[in-house]
Amino acid sequence: MANVDIGLGKSGAQPQGLHAGPNTVVCRISLSATTSAGDVLRIGKLPQGAIPTDVVFYPGPAFAAGIWKFGTSASQAAFIASATVSTVTRGNVALTHPISLADDARVLYEYIVGVPSAVVSVGFHGNLVVQYVMPGQNP
Repeated sequence: MANVDIGLGKSGAQPQGLHAGPNTVVCRISLSATTSAGDVLRIGKLPQGAIPTDVVFYPGPAFAAGIWKFGTSASQAAFIASATVSTVTRGNVALTHPISLADDARVLYEYIVGVPSAVVSVGFHGNLVVQYVMPGQNP
């Protein structure tokens, strides 16, 4: 089991710029190498203070139906909990409080992750769309 950074989850990438009102992160799951069952795919980032309001997974052409969980590095099943994903799937937003990290001296974020229960092969597997607001904003 390993951490695999892809797309917006790569180390140098920062969360998308914030603006008043709802924000959206589109996490593209596209692989150029096969991963192992249980690997943690770090596919995006949510900034400190983000409050997720909606999550939808849209499978791509290389996606093979299987058991996946989607969430954050703190709670891997926060959005979609070990569901058999085969079509467009709307997740439950289990985070009822803002993402909170201790150090405010730099830009902070929480990884958005996908964890497949089986081997995932090369190709475009889909997009996980996470909508969020910042504290004080209306969804």
